[in-house]
Amino acid sequence: MIISEKMKAAQAIAEALGPVQTISVSKYTKVFHVKSKNIYVIPLRGHIQQYKNSPAYKKWNARDPREIITNPDAIQRIPNDYAGPYISALKKYGKICSLCIIGTDADVEGCSIGMIDALPFVKQVNPSIKIMQIWLNDLQKNSIVQAYNNLIPPKWSWAYSGDARAILDAIIGFSATREVSLTLKPILNKINVRFTSIGRVQTSLLYLLYLREHLIRNFVSKPFWSISADLTIKDRMIVATHVKNNFTDKILAESIYNKIKNAKDAYIMSIKKSSKKILPPTPLNTSKTLVLITKNLKITAKLALKTLEDLYLNKIISYPRTDSDVYSKTYDHLSILQKFLIHNNYGSYVKTRFQQKKIIPRQGKIDAGDHSPITPLISLEPTSSKFENNLQKQVYDLISRSYLALFGDPAEESDTKILFSIEEEEFISRLSVLTEQGFYSIAPFLAKKYDAPLDFFDKLPGAKKTEKSDSTKKSHIGILPVKKINFREKETQPPPRYNDTSLLKLMERKNLGTKSTRPSIIQILIDRSYIERKNRMVFVMELGFLLMDALKVIWLPFLDPKFTSNVEMQLETIRKEKKQMKEVVKEVKDEFLILFDKFRQEKPNFLKKMNVLEQTGNIIRGRNNQIIQNKKGSIPNKTSPNSSKNFKYSNTLCPNCKKNPMKLVINRDYTKKFFVCDSCNTFLSLPKKGTPKILKSKCLICGFDIVKITRKVQNNSYDYYICPKCWNQGLKEKTNEGFCSKCKDFTIENSKCVKRQ
Repeated sequence: MIISEKMKAAQAIAEALGPVQTISVSKYTKVFHVKSKNIYVIPLRGHIQQYKNSPAYKKWNARDPREIITNPDAIQRIPNDYAGPYISALKKYGKICSLCIIGTDADVEGCSIGMIDALPFVKQVNPSIKIMQIWLNDLQKNSIVQAYNNLIPPKWSWAYSGDARAILDAIIGFSATREVSLTLKPILNKINVRFTSIGRVQTSLLYLLYLREHLIRNFVSKPFWSISADLTIKDRMIVATHVKNNFTDKILAESIYNKIKNAKDAYIMSIKKSSKKILPPTPLNTSKTLVLITKNLKITAKLALKTLEDLYLNKIISYPRTDSDVYSKTYDHLSILQKFLIHNNYGSYVKTRFQQKKIIPRQGKIDAGDHSPITPLISLEPTSSKFENNLQKQVYDLISRSYLALFGDPAEESDTKILFSIEEEEFISRLSVLTEQGFYSIAPFLAKKYDAPLDFFDKLPGAKKTEKSDSTKKSHIGILPVKKINFREKETQPPPRYNDTSLLKLMERKNLGTKSTRPSIIQILIDRSYIERKNRMVFVMELGFLLMDALKVIWLPFLDPKFTSNVEMQLETIRKEKKQMKEVVKEVKDEFLILFDKFRQEKPNFLKKMNVLEQTGNIIRGRNNQIIQNKKGSIPNKTSPNSSKNFKYSNTLCPNCKKNPMKLVINRDYTKKFFVCDSCNTFLSLPKKGTPKILKSKCLICGFDIVKITRKVQNNSYDYYICPKCWNQGLKEKTNEGFCSKCKDFTIENSKCVKRQ
């Protein structure tokens, strides 16, 4: 008998070994019988068992959550609800077979499913059955036959590593979730949340996201000024920037701008050129592939991994879960390349590889001993019926082009740095041009954005002297006309939010989770309403922000990714047979027990911090972490900057109640902007388009703050000014008042409201 992990894999294995008879076990369960070899291939449905609390610990208040860590009987492995038919098949055919071959996915998780979940049911009915393992790199017939003829001893250390992960995650998750949830119960009840989910990996990731969210919410923008010059070369324009950009001293910036704003010529003082070769990419492991797909196709990591698995099960690519980016010396690249010779899109490139005898790929550095890198196995045109959807076509195209790029020539780029003098002020322009396409010809998505070629600077004569005045001589090698001098005021921006691509990189860098579990961990945080994904960006929702804001005070050692990273390293020692499973489980449990007790010792401080929240029963916070009354499920009211991207106060008091300044609220995507008073809820809307900035000057009509609105249209920006109070009155009365430019009596000069002359 062969135990396989999925239906399609089981069918592929059976069909590769001979004619197949399908035996129905239940509505959704089949067994594939290879009569000629008397082999029964039994598919599973992933994990058919999982760790749960034993009956004595099912009720949260029945036992102390600490006992989940200290009592080995607190958790037990039990079959999943859907496991019945699979268990019956394992027992039925286990009785009549003399050899059991573990044919689940060839990784740690697959070994755990085959040997820890499924094999015990076979051993129950046939204790003396012989155990071997088939290690599959792909589901092609030749690969399956070769692996079947070269069975290996079971990789028990891999299975134990996966089982240890499941045990530790259950112990840590069950105990921590109960302890934190019971501690927060008064608050959770008031906001209609049943529990707060805590997990070894997910909570560390949430903490990292919280740190970024905290930076963004509390970021204080600072103004700076930039000076640039638009220079013309025939029908093209290049931009040169002042060497001292960006200016924090407005007076200095304005003095330079006033000095050069009417300049007509930019003198070319020097040109420095450099070139470098860019090597082809290294082979694709799982992490690199997920980053490649999420970045280029703008899809989630979870969907990317599912698409890879579907392509594997359809025998189109090799096994998609691998840490290796090195091919073995005997890997048959020649047969794969030959398949692509007649491909409509890749054929000419592959022919050139053969003509130049370049059929050895560039290698990476990691040989994890699990699988070859992710590789296309067959040549498919975009119209092929083997693709189940358009996404599979796109993912296949990325993988195929990345694979073929391994055999490509290096690309070459040229960087040119030009130094200009404009009225004795130094400006710099940089051009980066791709001079040799190399492997980019097959994989253009790997290239950065380059400037269009420009040979003007190659044809300049040698340096010559030009008298600019009686007292000053400048050595230059050319002159370009100045089209425009730009002077812009900007503000520093908070760090960017994470998306799936940058999150995957972060998790790999911090050693959080595995190549296969990272997409599902991101999804868990979304499912728990801790984070949300909007326009591919990840935002921490208020429940997640509240949880981390509170826990960081007393439980930072658990939140710190170093704890879970250390667990990952410990699990790896099991896989590499450096430590026994029981030893690692005990060490991690002992370490976590110390952290658990620390949480309990600090409970008084924790509850003291949470007391205000318990009294108000709300979790919505603004940029400066002020608590704003709101219940879960309700729509944030206009006083609730739940998704505030900017948060400042007016310089003047609310024109209605005269008690407090008004808050400037801007939501995340800048579609809603308004002033609001916390005391009386007076509301002053602002134009939907443009970025508002509160000026120190007051409207000489009503006394409220003047606001500058900056709008950007294509590559140009412009400013206009309004008085929010007059503007809202104008909207109400349909008089179009409030625009300072249309005011009859007053105007704006140097950002101040002054009387017209």
